[in-house]
Amino acid sequence: MQIERHDIRIFAAVVEEDGFSRAAETLDVSQSAVSQAVANLEHKLDTQLLIRGRKLALTESGKRLFSFSRMVINEESLALDDIQRIRTGALSTLNLARSSGVNRFHGERLLLEFCEKNPLTRLKLDVAPSREMVYGVDEDRWELGFGPFQSRMPGHFELLPFYRETRYLVVHEGHPDFALLTREPAAHMSGQTLLASYLDDPGKRPGNQRIRDQVQDVWEVSHLELRLALCAAGKGITYLSDRLLADIDGFHAIEGLEVSSFEREVGLYFKKHQALSEGAKRFIGICQRAFSAIESLQPG
Repeated sequence: MQIERHDIRIFAAVVEEDGFSRAAETLDVSQSAVSQAVANLEHKLDTQLLIRGRKLALTESGKRLFSFSRMVINEESLALDDIQRIRTGALSTLNLARSSGVNRFHGERLLLEFCEKNPLTRLKLDVAPSREMVYGVDEDRWELGFGPFQSRMPGHFELLPFYRETRYLVVHEGHPDFALLTREPAAHMSGQTLLASYLDDPGKRPGNQRIRDQVQDVWEVSHLELRLALCAAGKGITYLSDRLLADIDGFHAIEGLEVSSFEREVGLYFKKHQALSEGAKRFIGICQRAFSAIESLQPG
């Protein structure tokens, strides 16, 4: 089944203008054409979208379709705006997602350099959990992902690794079981809450079951600072990169478990067979030069 964009636009106008006649005037079409478009949608979806009366009201299905219609119309507007900007000299949009760790230690420096060298390029930037970024790039929500590579990256991704990090399972000194977890972790993990930025359902990644089986509960908290605050308040344990662990106080590694630590490469990734925008190409170049310079300064 496919919904026609023309019908979606008319439906959105009916809702926004609060009536069929005003929507017809706004769109410069006949009222019968507006009524027919909404009727076509209701027939195709086999559900009522609008409650007709003195004042129109949306059904639950109508609310969902209206939300979708706004997203479609906004994306179309952004695409047309991008094309116009390209025609008038702007390069493109840099559509980038970064992990919280990359954002904390590298985000500002790299983006300021990019903006200085590409003042006409439009930015669309997000900070997201690492696994969600992989899905988002695969679904074209972001053109580039910049963060830790997952253990199984899609085969149709191009990977540009820049450095390695170790992620440690940690507990804060403020946790009521701090002494027990640092001394005998295996005996006390079953009563703990793991604070994760994002954790797939076991059906998607069976390896996650070994983590879930060792703790009492899993809370998904994507915001890094909030996750750190909850850990400091003794609400749970979490994973932190070695770089972040060295940068903050009060957190200690929980050692001796199969899930105590793991290594990941960190870098950029994107779809192999999809042409990159000029903005993406230029940002990749900036990152490659920056991390090559850092590597050259490391002691041999």
